Amino acid sequence: MSASWRPAIAVVVVVVALTTLASACAPTGGGGGSTGVACPTPGAGQVRVAVVVDAIALGSSVASVVCVVVNSGASGVAALQARATLLGQPAPRFDVSGLLCAIDGAPIVPHCGDVGPNGFEYWSYWSGGSSWTYATTGPATRHLGDGAVEGWRFAAGGPQVAPASSPSFAQLVR
Repeated sequence: MSASWRPAIAVVVVVVALTTLASACAPTGGGGGSTGVACPTPGAGQVRVAVVVDAIALGSSVASVVCVVVNSGASGVAALQARATLLGQPAPRFDVSGLLCAIDGAPIVPHCGDVGPNGFEYWSYWSGGSSWTYATTGPATRHLGDGAVEGWRFAAGGPQVAPASSPSFAQLVR
């Protein structure tokens, strides 16, 4: 095999591996009236994670709820990447400090942690359960178990506001 084909083959192997590790249903709004999204049964060593992305401040009409299956103990970054892969969206974009700059390509490059008219604009990170809790650590250090709920809401300055969705795995996923 020629050396020029090796990078292309490596990309295909990574995409196939990510697709194999992650599976989900179609995204839906995750509001209180939602019947929940379907979530595949995890295999040995895998867990189910509901990923909520609330981009209402960027023009989206509802929060997206997707259930992914990842390896047990995977990070919040891995769950977010699995979501992007499943939906055919761009990979999450981070700056050199680790700050999440974009989900699904929004906001567009070069925007990242900008100061807008109401304060800092950034993707706030939340963990679900019986209520939303603003994360005090980043997604790279969070290790997920079965039934975890990961939440992201774009904050356009102002006070921290939780995603516009239920924080409960049982209410988000069927």
